[in-house]
Amino acid sequence: MKHYDVIVVGGGPAGGGVASPLARAGKKVAMIEAAAYGGVCPLSGCNPKKVLMSGAEAMHMAAGMTGSGVSGGITIDWPELMRFKQSFVDPVPEGARKAYENQGIETWLGFAKFVSPFAVEVNGETLIAPNICICVGQESSPLSVPGGEGLPVSDDFLNLKNLPRRIIFIGGGFIAFEFAHIARMAGAEVILLNRTDRVLRQFDPELTQELVEASRAAGIDVRLEKPVQAVERASGVFRVRCGEHGSDIIEADMVFNCTGRRAAVSRLDLNKAGVEYGPAGITVNSRMQSVSNPQIYAVGDVADQGLALTPVATIQGRVAAANILHPDSVEVDYAGIPSVCFSLPPLARVGLLEAEARERGLEFKVKETDLADSFSWKRLNESVGRARVLIDERNDRILGAHILGHNAEEMINLFALIVRQGIPVSKVMETVWAYPTCGYELKYML
Repeated sequence: MKHYDVIVVGGGPAGGGVASPLARAGKKVAMIEAAAYGGVCPLSGCNPKKVLMSGAEAMHMAAGMTGSGVSGGITIDWPELMRFKQSFVDPVPEGARKAYENQGIETWLGFAKFVSPFAVEVNGETLIAPNICICVGQESSPLSVPGGEGLPVSDDFLNLKNLPRRIIFIGGGFIAFEFAHIARMAGAEVILLNRTDRVLRQFDPELTQELVEASRAAGIDVRLEKPVQAVERASGVFRVRCGEHGSDIIEADMVFNCTGRRAAVSRLDLNKAGVEYGPAGITVNSRMQSVSNPQIYAVGDVADQGLALTPVATIQGRVAAANILHPDSVEVDYAGIPSVCFSLPPLARVGLLEAEARERGLEFKVKETDLADSFSWKRLNESVGRARVLIDERNDRILGAHILGHNAEEMINLFALIVRQGIPVSKVMETVWAYPTCGYELKYML
């Protein structure tokens, strides 16, 4: 039996966000990781996905400039691109573990489960602490249709040794769209199936519709209102039955379930800790405490609040650590946190959606800008680019910003700074921007 001040279950960005400040404050901290230190983002999420997207971005840019000074065909060498991706992934687990140990954090590799509200068991050992923080993230949700069990998921796509010729992505969220664009630019025939007429519901609906059209123009067969009814496999071929009655039958060499993720709590025995959770994850308050057991914290994607993003997990981790050190001292501030779908073109958002602003009874105007008609997009022959910014003129504030197009993922950071820090629009307009850049166009979006 080993005693600690704090036990952190999960060795990703959320766990690090809690453990590191506690260790610096002199607390005796244990960190338990089930699979590999580093977490989803650097191992099987954000980072490897963006490395694969590098090839797709190069193809997209070359295609746009063909006939405008660029000639000669290029292709993606999938096995070589995967080796490049792996060069980023392979060093992470050992590097992360050593970094934690260098901070004085004791690391354990194995599955943790609660044996009481203040104790967990790992590798046959019992670890005890007055505070335990759960940072185990999420796992892929199963597709609940006949034949949907065990379908390949995002991890499988990120580890494909060879790219199948025909691929179906089931789902209409980040993962489905990002992978669809990667696979299509790498030469695959791609179909994306979504059960409703809306995709990427976290984003501006007008811009998501434009992204659907841009995806189709890029050769991705986006089919809306096509709920999957069954998946069959025979002789190495997948047959997907979709549509209201399953009357549409589509064949592919590979089908990926991208329908969503759920909190990875099934093996934790949370009932022994008195920790309540629901479909969205562990129920927490604004200080990241479990509402049913305040001595236990939940941080990152496993918690039932905040966007499932690495920066959010890091912020929540700092808040949890602060409250462990000084009880009830800090609450999470979610204002101005940007979100990006790394499709081609990318789609980005920060602040309120138009519908959310109206529900709150706010007065605002929507300033729309055709970015595709501006120099920084035209020089690359980018045909898609649009911004929609919600402006509260009376209070001189930006309520929300939504961008579709080249460099949207970087431009949204400028808006995130403005929204989170409450910078008046009048002050933004006084700023001098470098020219010619995408950021220079920001003043024309207000």
